[in-house]
Amino acid sequence: MSLQKPPSHVSDGSATPPRLVVYAHTWALLELPRMPRLRQWTFEEAIERVVEAGFQGVQGEPERAAKVLERGLRFAAGGRANTVAEVDTLIDRCASLGADCLTLHLGWGDEADTQVDALATAVLSGAERRALPVYLETHRATAVQDLWRTNRLLERIPGIRFNGDYSHYYCASEVPYRGFARFAEQLGPVLERTCFFHGRVSNGQSMQVSIDDGEHAEHVEHFKTLWRLAMTHWLRAAGPGDLLPFVPELGPPSSGYAITWPDQAGRRHELSDRWEEMLGLKRIAEDLFREVARDR
Repeated sequence: MSLQKPPSHVSDGSATPPRLVVYAHTWALLELPRMPRLRQWTFEEAIERVVEAGFQGVQGEPERAAKVLERGLRFAAGGRANTVAEVDTLIDRCASLGADCLTLHLGWGDEADTQVDALATAVLSGAERRALPVYLETHRATAVQDLWRTNRLLERIPGIRFNGDYSHYYCASEVPYRGFARFAEQLGPVLERTCFFHGRVSNGQSMQVSIDDGEHAEHVEHFKTLWRLAMTHWLRAAGPGDLLPFVPELGPPSSGYAITWPDQAGRRHELSDRWEEMLGLKRIAEDLFREVARDR
């Protein structure tokens, strides 16, 4: 199978050195501020807080693109495709909206290898045709939910690039039980091809835990190690104007990601403040990238 050459990196076309850009996520902005609350932020209110906090962009559904771009922010698209036709349609739509890139939930994970190869080839072909970087999300309930199978896919189609949401592999592989060193080694081919991040920390049992809770310090350090390694690989291949998006993606209570409990009055409380934790993940990513860029 021939290796195609779609764009691997988001780029602003400038002569500036490669750099990190941090986006908020529309899903992570839902159901804020922290529960319990009198009312939720509107989308417009959330976007104003995103701007004030220094995020450079927002990732979300294609229908959100116009409002994000109007506010002077960059826009990255996200979506799902289960057929070749859906891949083509989604890439065309996101390119026409002026998205920086598309991160994709591809398939459900029960496809035969031949079906996965056809979908992956369509991703590369569509990305090349529209000059739009397209990244497969390392996500449960997708064709790349299994790390062993993902590595076999890369042996056949090495041109695939990823949105590294390593929490899915960390949780599915139950890393604290299995051992981090072996996991990080097996994740190597994905780390080498990560050009976009969804920032979240898992403890191997829950998909999303607090980064400020000392109980999870070891897991936070594991994720820092993975992000640092992937950033190092990215920088080695990056050129002037290239951008590395990092998106703190903390799921709201309705998704089951954010842990809540009821008080005696029946009001639900979130275990941690997701907005503050998003800002914390932003700082971690910026610090790691500065460290990697300095030491390269």
